[in-house]
Amino acid sequence: MLGRAVSAVHNGIQSELVHVEADVGPGFPRFSIVGLPDSAVNEARLRIRAAFHNCSLPFPKSRITVNLQPASLRKQGSGLDLAIAIAILRAEGMLVERQQAAFLAELGLDGSLVPAEATVGLALRLAEAGIQELYVAPGPPIPGPLASLMNIVAFPTLTQVVAQLANHRPACAIPSRTMDDKTSTQDATLPLDMLDSLPNRAFEKRLLAISAAGRHPLLFIGPPGVGKTTLSHRLIDLLPNLSEADALRSYAYHELVNPNAQFSLRPPLREPHHTLTPAGLTGSGSPPRPGEVTLADNGVLLLDECFEFSKATLNALREPLTSGVIHISRNGRTASLPARFLLVGTANPCPCGWRGYGECRCLEHDVRRYWSRCPGPLLDRIDLVHYMNRVPDGTNHLLGSRDPVAFELRQAVSQARVILESVDELDPIRQFQTRAVSMLTHLCDKLSATERVVVQTAKLARTIAALARRDEIRVEDVEEAFALRSSARR
Repeated sequence: MLGRAVSAVHNGIQSELVHVEADVGPGFPRFSIVGLPDSAVNEARLRIRAAFHNCSLPFPKSRITVNLQPASLRKQGSGLDLAIAIAILRAEGMLVERQQAAFLAELGLDGSLVPAEATVGLALRLAEAGIQELYVAPGPPIPGPLASLMNIVAFPTLTQVVAQLANHRPACAIPSRTMDDKTSTQDATLPLDMLDSLPNRAFEKRLLAISAAGRHPLLFIGPPGVGKTTLSHRLIDLLPNLSEADALRSYAYHELVNPNAQFSLRPPLREPHHTLTPAGLTGSGSPPRPGEVTLADNGVLLLDECFEFSKATLNALREPLTSGVIHISRNGRTASLPARFLLVGTANPCPCGWRGYGECRCLEHDVRRYWSRCPGPLLDRIDLVHYMNRVPDGTNHLLGSRDPVAFELRQAVSQARVILESVDELDPIRQFQTRAVSMLTHLCDKLSATERVVVQTAKLARTIAALARRDEIRVEDVEEAFALRSSARR
């Protein structure tokens, strides 16, 4: 007879559906698994045989052939154990097939179920395929949004799974994180208080708001101890919560590289060390694994002391900054990974850090070599570059305004993003006033700006207007956008 079951495996960053077929037929007793299994999958034969014996389940004394479809896909890991065991039991006629059910767990020799690695990504793929019920091993709580997509049930042993399927009893969902759990929502009032604790930084806080609203890359330059890193860390606090779908996808990426990752609706913040390699930034391995740009998707990628990163690593940022996607190829295998992150960096003005702020000990050629570490095309893609003052004074405040409150900034960012979502990206000067278009053209001609600068300046002016809750872009918005961009080229 032929028995079937459904499961899933990881194929790099992607998850693939696997249909398990088990044939129990006449012949010399032998247990074979075909369909490109790796060593862990092949070893399932010994685990399943011992589990059947210790659970007092009859193991077929005939020829067993298990086929893993699609046969062209390399199957890795031990998460297929339970599906193979269920397929064999169905082939023996002990269990009937149940549609829209999948199985994902490793088997112990005593018949106990062990959680598979990175379950959330696999469960998302099964849910997309229409699976309504997933059998897993007891383990970490399931994120609430995932539990709402499918009925996820957990049993500690194979015997209990068989009893559940044989009696056709309704399965009960395991306890899962609810949306009001502090681990998923992470109330943002506490981190916002940290932004309020930074006085006399009105202009820098406005830059953070502009960057968060329009997803504009930001670079803070200043001497050591001026507060560049502290302000950069607070950018994540101004971003709105992720949608449930985006949060699940982000969690699935992090689960691949960190089994102890925590589910959260807050955007991710990645702060890699400056020894990061280009492969670590973009993704590496065979099959490919996500890099820092993918782990920071829908969040913030913070490069502290960015000029200390290798030039090759910084150059690798150019494509994902523009397209929001990173295409990598490793050992004949290709993958397109999401990389829609918000870049924020910090840097010193020179190797010693005091050029323009105090007594600088650097030679002129040392300063030029230091700045040459940052590729010109990358710097051209950074919309906001700000030189911070050592001691904030009245000149650092916005003219005639008080120090903005973090809660108000976050509300303004959320409202600005709603306005910007309705903007046609193919028409960068749409909704510009006639005088604003004339000002944009005049300044671009005067500065011999490239097409990229024109488009980025127009987007920056649009974000400034959106923060002011206006649909149309005025002359003052264009002037401020040019002033913010030109500060990086002084």
